[in-house]
Order: sequence, then structure tokens, then C-alpha cells
Amino acid sequence: MNIEKLLNPKNDYVFKRIFGYSGNEKITKNLLEAIIPEKIDTIELDSNPITEKDLLDDKVGILDIKAKLNNGSVNCDIEMQVIDQRDIEKRILFYWGKMYIQTIKSGNNYDSLKRCIVILITDFDIEIFKEIPEYITKWQIREEKYKKLVLTNDLELYIISLNKAKNSTINKKGGLYNWLKFINNPEEETRYGK
Repeated sequence: MNIEKLLNPKNDYVFKRIFGYSGNEKITKNLLEAIIPEKIDTIELDSNPITEKDLLDDKVGILDIKAKLNNGSVNCDIEMQVIDQRDIEKRILFYWGKMYIQTIKSGNNYDSLKRCIVILITDFDIEIFKEIPEYITKWQIREEKYKKLVLTNDLELYIISLNKAKNSTINKKGGLYNWLKFINNPEEETRYGK
């Protein structure tokens, strides 16, 4: 294996070392602020990305990067997916669900559940999203007829396509585009982040 492939930010290990390694919080914060349209005051990277089992036969999820934002009021999972695996949409919802239910403890009221954000960065186009030209989409639970009505802000999913960013003719300025350009080709000179 050549060194370029080994040190490619799309590589699971390299991606986690850049964005999920304790000490790199400023880098991760900059990436997240380019994706999530809000200020992040604090970020704490979680060194244990494994979702706990509630029952012996529960499925375990291993997140790429798990972080707590704004003094723990928001949980965030960042996933880098290079290979098109079946049912990626279901897998991302599974990760979100596991992360969400772990924010409440026995005896607590449901209002103690914390907001959870999942970010999926793919190096392939998801078949059902091919008609969407944008390289970033934001998903929430919305009412079918009244599409502006969001059931809860506790669930946010961002799906980002590196292929679409690479071939994009729209929205080629700003922090997120530069970060995606870096992930696609770290050799290319550009100013990353904001």
C-alpha cells in the first residue's frame, strides 16, 4: 500500500486521528461549525465510541467519532463511510437511536433527553439521494403535509457526499467545501476551515 493511501483522511484510522483524537478539539470544532449552522462553545471528544448494550442480545454500534458539544447539551457522531454498504440510512438511524437513549438515566424525566446530531460523510452517492444536487443535506422528523413543522429538534442528520462536493458547480466557497476538498485530496493547497 502506498503512503498516500495510508495517510488519506478517508482512511478510517486517519479520519479518527484528525477529527476524533483528544487534543484536536479545535480542528473538530471547526469542521462541525462548517456543517452545523450554529456556534459551538465547547467540545469534548469521547474516547469510548462504543454504544452500550441494554440487553445481552442487543446490537452494539461502534461510532467513528463521538463528541459532546456545548457543555454536554448536544451529543454528536461523525461517520466517514468509504464503502457503500447496504442500508446505510438504517445504520445511521440506529447509531442516532442508541446515542439518544443513552442520554437518559433510569428515574429521569423524558425532558432530560439530549439533542443528538449524526453526520455521515460518504465517498459514494447514496442511491435514493442521487437526484439531490447539493453535497450536504439536513434531515429531521417533519410532518408530511406541514413540512415546516418539525416534531423535535433532538434529531438532526447531516449527510454529506464527497463525490458531489468534488463535482459541484454550486456552493464552492466556505469552510465546509474547503474541508471536503481536503478530505478528498489533502495534497491540494487550500485554506481549510473558515
